Amino acid sequence: MKRFIWIIMAACMLHACREHAGYTIRGELADADGMKVALKKMTIDSDDAVDMDSCIITKGKFEMKGTVKYPEYCELYAGDNGPLRLFVENTVINVAFDLKNIQDSNVAGSEETDLFGEYSGKMAGFEKSVAKVNDDYMSMKLSGETDAEKEKGYVAQMEQIRQQRIDYMKQFAKAHPNSMVTALIADNNLSYYVLPEELESYAVGFDTVNSKSPWVQSIREKAGAAKRLAVGQPFVDIRLPAPDGTEIALSDYAGKGKYVLVDFWASWCRPCRMANPHVVRMYHRYKDKGFEIVGVSLDKEKAEWTGAIEDDALVWPQMSDLKFWQSKGARLYSVNSIPYAVLLDRDGKILAKGLDPDELEKKLAELMEPTDK
Repeated sequence: MKRFIWIIMAACMLHACREHAGYTIRGELADADGMKVALKKMTIDSDDAVDMDSCIITKGKFEMKGTVKYPEYCELYAGDNGPLRLFVENTVINVAFDLKNIQDSNVAGSEETDLFGEYSGKMAGFEKSVAKVNDDYMSMKLSGETDAEKEKGYVAQMEQIRQQRIDYMKQFAKAHPNSMVTALIADNNLSYYVLPEELESYAVGFDTVNSKSPWVQSIREKAGAAKRLAVGQPFVDIRLPAPDGTEIALSDYAGKGKYVLVDFWASWCRPCRMANPHVVRMYHRYKDKGFEIVGVSLDKEKAEWTGAIEDDALVWPQMSDLKFWQSKGARLYSVNSIPYAVLLDRDGKILAKGLDPDELEKKLAELMEPTDK
């Protein structure tokens, strides 16, 4: 009989362990019966969160249960109130909503969320400091005061805050090598400021579980891409549809004895459209002297893309898969903002990257030695 009782107890304990093996998100919200609580997951491929879980508040309480493979960066909504950003881990997470100011809500039980709060608070401090310097600068400009030394001082302050911000991100990442917050920092911020070798160093501290996260994998991909795209490296080929639907490739033009500009742009990008007249002028100036351009568009709608090509008189080869920021070409070249230019030498090796129109014109003048100065 005792043996039978122990078997039942063991079975109950096993069931309890299984029941709490994943995440449990619970909380209370008075006078909100019938309100929907929605959990949405942030993904690396989109700025829009996707549905992950939901429940209805009943008798002032709510609870959601599930399982995650690794800590997920999420948003939590109470009705139309949100988002409350948090990390969902396989643990019990208690949420105390503050519907007047959702960001003041309290989340307890998630170590990643605690770290995220620490990091976000520090970054908010930097933003506040930047805003103060910017306000002081704008006040000076609006007053009509002209003081070159004072203006120089404001610029120096902004640069100092910027460097402090970068230093803090690096310190945080090194102090928390297995944190998913570190993965977000490295992928979304540090990847803009550090060399490939340093970026790669932030991706080696994750354990087997967290290494499966797309955020960690993205760091590694960006570090690898940065090495492949260093100045002096051979170009990475891109094959995408042209406006008429036929597939063309960067290799159709690069490495064939001409300097080739790979121009990443889009019809919806105002700075790109403003730069296009300058690029058109340079193209016609140098096209007969060994210069070619291949446009790679991050458009979404074909009609807008082809319309902009015609309106801006972009007569060089163009390609696009119409996938916006998920463009295959943009991902191959780790493009994070547009317009973005990559200049290839006559052998197809990367000569320069990130050139603005003025820098490009100066570089082409050096390379082409034009007679029509």
